[in-house]
Amino acid sequence: MKKFILLFNTLRFLKGQQIYSRIARKLIKPKVTETFDGGKPQRSKIWKHLTLYDEKISDHLEASFLNHTKVLDLPADWNREFPSKLWVYNLHYFENLLSDGAQKKLNFHMQLLSSWVDQNPVGYGNGWEPYPTSLRIVNTLKAWLGGLDLNEKLYSSVFVQASYLSNNLEKHLLGNHYFVNLKALFFSGVIFNNKNWSQTAEKGLITEIPEQILEDGANFELSPMYHSLMVVDMLDMLNLSRAYQAQVSTRLVSLLEAYIPKMLTFMQSIGHPDGGISFFNDSAEGIAPSKVKIEIYAKKLGFEINQFDSSKTRIIDNTNSGYICASTARNKLIFDASPVGCDYIPGHAHADTLSFELSIGVQRVFVNSGTSIYGLSQKRLNQRKTASHNTVEVDCKDSSEVWSSFRVARRARIVSRCAWQSQGSGIVLQAAHDGYKSIFGGCIHSRKIIFTEDSLSVFDSLRGVFHRAKSRFYFHPDLTLSLEDHLLVVKGQTFILQSDLRGKTALLGDSSWYPEFGLEVPNKVLEVQFEESTLGIMFTWKNL
Repeated sequence: MKKFILLFNTLRFLKGQQIYSRIARKLIKPKVTETFDGGKPQRSKIWKHLTLYDEKISDHLEASFLNHTKVLDLPADWNREFPSKLWVYNLHYFENLLSDGAQKKLNFHMQLLSSWVDQNPVGYGNGWEPYPTSLRIVNTLKAWLGGLDLNEKLYSSVFVQASYLSNNLEKHLLGNHYFVNLKALFFSGVIFNNKNWSQTAEKGLITEIPEQILEDGANFELSPMYHSLMVVDMLDMLNLSRAYQAQVSTRLVSLLEAYIPKMLTFMQSIGHPDGGISFFNDSAEGIAPSKVKIEIYAKKLGFEINQFDSSKTRIIDNTNSGYICASTARNKLIFDASPVGCDYIPGHAHADTLSFELSIGVQRVFVNSGTSIYGLSQKRLNQRKTASHNTVEVDCKDSSEVWSSFRVARRARIVSRCAWQSQGSGIVLQAAHDGYKSIFGGCIHSRKIIFTEDSLSVFDSLRGVFHRAKSRFYFHPDLTLSLEDHLLVVKGQTFILQSDLRGKTALLGDSSWYPEFGLEVPNKVLEVQFEESTLGIMFTWKNL
């Protein structure tokens, strides 16, 4: 019965299109339905080219993805899912074509692309799954636009990949997967002048852009990492639209030009002063291009970048996505008063409702635990659980019922939220969620955060029935911590933070931070027990 309820609460949010497409994929297998005529596409001189990635594969076939390096044994490694399927996916992306120094490795890249064609028959293996196919098509065509001279064999291969992809769109998933499918079809349709592909892509994108990008600029899956990836997608498509103006509708161009500035502004608000992303939902450094490179790209296309000035006392309430960002005296707070994400595709959601992250100056202090792994494993599940975030866990349950690798059943809803600046007490952020409430009882979790130039106060209350609860605060690993005689002392490079925990049951324990895929860094976590229905903790700091 419990399994049935879990499945029901997972499946009931899906769109009919997702269910229909999942059935159709079982019955109808994708195939190549167009023939390459041998014509060489016309390269545009207007394309704005730049590199976005660090080098991933050396001349000696030493490949490094997700913090794991090995010498490639091809063709076996194209489909040997070690150390993980995601690692193999990265091998098939061919991001190396757009890496720093790629212009010095043109012959090597031609050889590697040719090997891929010879060793990956149509429709067979990891490389032909729609997501890696989409990324590889775009990366290959962007490299060609930037000067990589493809031969007829490689032109033909990209064409065949696009034809296969056009019959293999991930409508059963939707979200970011379907978006990059459409982007790849758009690139292929425009460059190969295939009207069927470009019209299918444009029709889908005109629907998906306002669906997947909220009015405050956030990607609707509410992951800072995937948001950054989508900003690049949008810049790429605008770049291509300007390079081939006659082949792209003004309606699509208008959408791209309208949404990109919002996305750049949101990326500024949700990031930390050190230039990195925040760790809400599935987020990790090293997957999307860095904020600096994305902004250089945006400037090349004529967009202005308004840098977030954390020295100003201000609140940015991203009401559509739910993230509230606040700053004062060069310190920055990011508060998750958000739903878990889009209801019909919550696969990258964590049970992190009402969690927060804080930087004092450019140094991170409170950090959520991050993401280092996909796939079915206890570590993957643990990283998604409430207990891995700076929020409150009640009765050892998750605020949203994360399970499997990318599933969410029952999910927390925000029932109230507000933010204001008080003359006497600083910035106040407040929200509540019903993730611990059910028809059988439970409670509502409310959190109030007061943020000043030199303090952070966190007040939690649980309204309803519960047996035990615990609030956690995870610290960045570069900090030095001690807890003696109920006094917490945290030393950073430029500050000392303290908290008087007298009268509270508090424990400073060992934990791990996962800032990148394949990377685990020891850190500390402060756990504080609820002795009654409310709990208040104040942190103060002074600059050194």
